[in-house]
This record gives sequence, C-alpha cells and structure tokens, in this order.
Amino acid sequence: MTMSNGLILNNISKRFGDFWALRDVRASVPSGKITAFIGPNGAGKTTLFHVIAGTLRPDTGSVKFGGSDITGLPPYAVAQLGIGRQFQDVRLFGGLSVLENVMIAAMPASVQWACGAWLKRNGNKEAVRQAEVEALRWLEYVGLADKRGCLARELSFGQQKLVSLARLFARGSRFLLLDEPTAGLSHQMVAQITSLIHRAVNEQGLTVALVEHNMSVVADLAFWIHFLHEGRVAFSGENGHVMGNHSVRDIYMGL
Repeated sequence: MTMSNGLILNNISKRFGDFWALRDVRASVPSGKITAFIGPNGAGKTTLFHVIAGTLRPDTGSVKFGGSDITGLPPYAVAQLGIGRQFQDVRLFGGLSVLENVMIAAMPASVQWACGAWLKRNGNKEAVRQAEVEALRWLEYVGLADKRGCLARELSFGQQKLVSLARLFARGSRFLLLDEPTAGLSHQMVAQITSLIHRAVNEQGLTVALVEHNMSVVADLAFWIHFLHEGRVAFSGENGHVMGNHSVRDIYMGL
C-alpha cells in the first residue's frame, strides 16, 4: 500500500484555553483508501480536520502528507498540494450559477483571482472555455449537468453537496477531507453521495478521509476507522474490527 498521497498524523495536540480538543493523536490515512474518523460530538474530529487543512495550527505534533511535513502551512498552500475540503455547512457562491461555481475551481490559480474579469468574459477567454468544458464534465459526473444554469442557492441542500464535490474534482484534489458528507440528507441522496465517493476512489484513485455519524455510511465506505473519544484516538483498525468492538459500541453507539 503506497503512501504517495497518504497522510500521517504524529502526536497532534490542540488546546483552547484550558480545554484540550486533541491530545497526542496518532493516525494515518492510507493512499487510495477511505478512512473514517468517528466518535461522539466534541471528540475532536472537526478540529483534527482544521489542523490537517491548515486553518488551525497544532500546539504539538506534525502532519505529513506524501512524505513531506505540512504542519502549519496556510490553507491555500495545503490546497495547492492537492488536499481539498468539503465543509459540513456547504460553502457555495449562492449568487453564481452552478456551472460558474465549478468553473472557478477548474480555473488555473493565476486566473482565479480575476473572477470578476472572467465572469464578464473579458479575461483569458481560452482559460474560460477550458474551465467551462471541465466544469460541465464534472457536473455530468455528479449528475447535475441539467442544473448548470441554476443559481447555486436555488438547489436543495443535497444538490449543493454534489456541487461542492464537483468543485473538488474540478480543482484536481487528490486527497479529500469530507466533513459529514451525508448529514441532513434524504435516504436517496445519502445513497447517491455514498456511491459517488466510492466511484471517486475506485475510478480516480483518490484518497478520502471523512467524518461521519451515519454508521451505515461508515460501514459501507470505510476501509480503516479511527475512533476518537475526548480528543484521543481510543481505537483504530479495519472496518469490521472497529465496528464490532464492544468499547466503541458502548461509548459511541450506546449499544
């Protein structure tokens, strides 16, 4: 198993005042696999994703990606390495069309800063044309090509999550941080997004780390699971090993 696009967390700790959100977290996310971080609310899962993405700097410990130390890099630098993040509260440009939202992600970094220019079609026309082709390709991939002309704010919450995934694909992200990708969705949309994540890994060779409370989704998706409790990794292992562990079931599932 290669770690070329894998992640290693070594003794990560993060404190807010007197409260330790994370304590000596040691975990890995193997390349080309889906790894789930589960645990009760307040266990430190989202804080850990903030540390990986660069929005929080750990007080101790290191984050290594593809063999390089990325601890403390700013979010834009982490994104440039191919790490893309989907937030639980989907963050789209509500006043732009679905197609334009994905086009921004497909644009070269040197052009993205001139959003106003390309939206008026006065910028780099070839870059705009290529971004439009690429954006439409990924909208077709997630099943939203027919919504390309709609404003993003007009979509359902589930459809907005699909757009956010299309943006990650268009951006060329090879490592996805998905925070509650199925939260608040219908059973039909949960199945659609679960299938899409499977496809992304199997067809594109992506690496996925996800925070998820839906244990049916975790059981379906995850190869490896880290169970967090009170800021620590209390248990790690392959899917069936963790899901069948009595301590995990007692603490987290209340069974």
